[in-house]
Amino acid sequence: MDKKWIIAAIIIVLVVITAAYTLQPKTEEVIRVGHLKDDHHSALFIAQAKEMYEKEGLKVETIEFNAGPDLVKAAATGQIDIGFCGTPPAVTGIAKGVPIKIVAAVNQEGSGIVVREDAGIQKIEDLKGKTIAIPMKGSIQDVLLQMTLKEHGINPEEVNIIEMQVPLMPKALEAGKIDGFIAWEPYVSMAEQKGYGHAIAYSRDIWKDHPCCVVIATDQFIKEHPDQLRKFLKVHVEATEYLNTHKNESASIVAEALGTDPAVEKRAFQNMKFIAVPTSSFIDNVMKFVGIEKQLGYIKKDLKKDDIFDLKYLP
Repeated sequence: MDKKWIIAAIIIVLVVITAAYTLQPKTEEVIRVGHLKDDHHSALFIAQAKEMYEKEGLKVETIEFNAGPDLVKAAATGQIDIGFCGTPPAVTGIAKGVPIKIVAAVNQEGSGIVVREDAGIQKIEDLKGKTIAIPMKGSIQDVLLQMTLKEHGINPEEVNIIEMQVPLMPKALEAGKIDGFIAWEPYVSMAEQKGYGHAIAYSRDIWKDHPCCVVIATDQFIKEHPDQLRKFLKVHVEATEYLNTHKNESASIVAEALGTDPAVEKRAFQNMKFIAVPTSSFIDNVMKFVGIEKQLGYIKKDLKKDDIFDLKYLP
């Protein structure tokens, strides 16, 4: 075969391959979303069940963590783009230089202190000398526990505070390995519903309408994917509205997502307030958390609202 024809044939093949590659749809960008195994992040589970992300053209991959501080560490190392976590871990992370911002609210209240029936505990003062489990030091439950202990004249060092994965807490309580725990829903309601223990205080008793979980996003994701963030938060608002208007159905959806009892979820939903767009009081209370965490020694530097929040991507 003539050399010219060989060269021409090669060129044609290369053109065809290039054209085919160019015409292929681009690989869809995956948003990596961190969350905990809890009811506070129900908006995420609703959005997935109702295929709300797909309707906005988003592909979401969820990654489960044991506690908020772990999730913030993952954001610091680029393992996630967006996360659902407690206010204290988010704020502490920002104070330590983790490049994240709070971009939306998630819920208010929704935690509780549960004690074993035979532990001889009826009030906060009875926690002195007892073994109480928290999800992790620096979690919102840790901060709330320390707040209420101090308010009742108890030095936290007078309580044996241990860390434990929240899903293990009810069974550990039943087995007598701990005297009590402070955790997020549905594990408070689960312990009560199953008869493992009873709540001596809900987080609303410690601090009514306190900000609990928030949505964080990494500075890199905010900068490089603002349109995706807007769509994600649009879904978050819609899912939160669905939660608040379809509570029984939502409880069943969340029960399926978490592998829990719908009856427990319906009970747990009574102890939470879902909110997506932060109100001025929500923001002010987050700043109050900053002051509390400074008192506890978790934060060393002063933070302003602009250091913490970037809410312009909310619908």
